[in-house]
Amino acid sequence: MPSSPDHRERSTLGLTASDRSVVAMVLVIKAVVLIYGALAFQISNNERVRSVAHLLSIWNRWDGPQYLLIASQGYAPTGDQRLALVFFPLYPWLIRLVALIVRDAVLSAFLVSTIASVIAGVALARLFAIDFSRHLARRAAWFLFIFPTSYFLHIDYSESVFLALVLTCFVAARRGRWLQAGLIGAFASLARPNGFLLFPALGADALWELWETHRFNWRWLWAGLIPLGFSVYLGINYHLTGDPFAFLKLENSHWADALIGPWGGIRVNFDVARDWDPSQAAMIGTQVLFYLAVGLTGTIAAALLLRPSYAVWMALNWLLFASQSWDISAPRYTLTLFPLFILIARLARRPAWDAGITVWSLLWLALFASEFVQGHWTF
Repeated sequence: MPSSPDHRERSTLGLTASDRSVVAMVLVIKAVVLIYGALAFQISNNERVRSVAHLLSIWNRWDGPQYLLIASQGYAPTGDQRLALVFFPLYPWLIRLVALIVRDAVLSAFLVSTIASVIAGVALARLFAIDFSRHLARRAAWFLFIFPTSYFLHIDYSESVFLALVLTCFVAARRGRWLQAGLIGAFASLARPNGFLLFPALGADALWELWETHRFNWRWLWAGLIPLGFSVYLGINYHLTGDPFAFLKLENSHWADALIGPWGGIRVNFDVARDWDPSQAAMIGTQVLFYLAVGLTGTIAAALLLRPSYAVWMALNWLLFASQSWDISAPRYTLTLFPLFILIARLARRPAWDAGITVWSLLWLALFASEFVQGHWTF
């Protein structure tokens, strides 16, 4: 009996028509954002962007060169290069691997981010399609990729790799593939410190299922693999410095960043918004406070409306970045609060909310991206 078209697509490409529409959307948005950044750079700096290499270089700012440094030279225990130890290793390792083929570290970084962002978009839509309609799941992916800080998913930052791993980990767990979820989660905790939070998040779903069924599933124990990636990173710290938590001391000594109560971190941003010059007050103070408020609102809504694992993931991540003594990246970190985007998609079922959220997202995405390519701090 001949296979249906959908079956042939799955058996040959692994992608449904719905998946392919998400892939197309991500790639189109990616092209628009990167080209828009080039035009904004040219207009603001009165300098032509003459090549692909130049186009990529204007996006290679702030954390990006640190990842490239690790990819090309690795970590070092002394000198300025020791500061790179605060960056987790998976993304630069992937850059180095791809660079063996393309022979260009910057291009390799952007290729890794491109592939990872496509995977993240498809995984997000697949994950939410388990509980919601495919249309609503695709809308969630749309709102993720037009989010004001979504340009970080397209450039040489680790956000796209991390989000791809987190989302595929959740998809695997929801489908009962706990070994796969544990292995993917281990890689996520090697990509960013909050990858470790997958362990309690997935554990919340396991406890919920245990409560409902009164049956213990031994496969849940595979979630215990998740902290292994973080353990590898601690081992790197110990090998280089003799202290597995050296990265925390570097964060504190060089960037004046340490974990404090969230009320303390929020108070610092209030002070910045009140006392600093208008530009920095708006960007580091007001914008950070706004996204902290968005994250907190989304966390409360997730606790009321979504699965326990989503609520736990939101709450722990929000507490982690709200509890920094010098929080200047909350708008970027909000990207990791992926359940926020199904909440936004549900809210946007009303045309007025849809229009308002879409216009707001696109306007701020354009502003932040144009500031970023000019080398200004934009999270």
